[in-house]
Amino acid sequence: MRKPVYLTFLLAVFLMSSGSLYAADLKDGFFDIQWRTDLSQTAGFKKVRENLNVSYFINPKLVYTINDIRIADVVYGSYANQFFAVYINIETIEVFAQLRRHMNRNYGLPKITRTMPAEQTTYQWKYKKTKIKLKTYENKNNMKMAFYYTPFSRKVNESQQEAFHENFRSPIFPLDDRRMQRAKDLMELEGLGPR
Repeated sequence: MRKPVYLTFLLAVFLMSSGSLYAADLKDGFFDIQWRTDLSQTAGFKKVRENLNVSYFINPKLVYTINDIRIADVVYGSYANQFFAVYINIETIEVFAQLRRHMNRNYGLPKITRTMPAEQTTYQWKYKKTKIKLKTYENKNNMKMAFYYTPFSRKVNESQQEAFHENFRSPIFPLDDRRMQRAKDLMELEGLGPR
């Protein structure tokens, strides 16, 4: 009697550790990378871009499996040297549909939002302090998945909005004399000015 129970337990542990994304993989981070980790000090991570207060990293050695889908090209977001986001590009509609079904099965029905100018549909799930988004842009034929550590993603949104507003404190219009002359010169050069 003890042997079948032990074998069942071992089988369950093996299935749970097979590399698919489960709630346990999002508890304190993304798979084995803890949220708030300093990626610049973590072996294998290379910074590829920076935008305002967010740095973007890659690690070509890391490969994940989500619902039997091999995920190799992952971009990691870091705010103030603390890991808070994962971005995954999705190549085919079949993979998108498979990921959506997997998320529905594990995290319930998503909140769905649609925006018309970009023809964007976003499916959103939450698990503890992690927000999961699956997006499709119909007019761009582009699909992606993202995971966000919400305490930091809110800070990033706030800081980027502040930086956006600071960049527009010195408005372009109305034009001062120097800018007005440059605009007239450019219009004349292009044949657009008054005749």
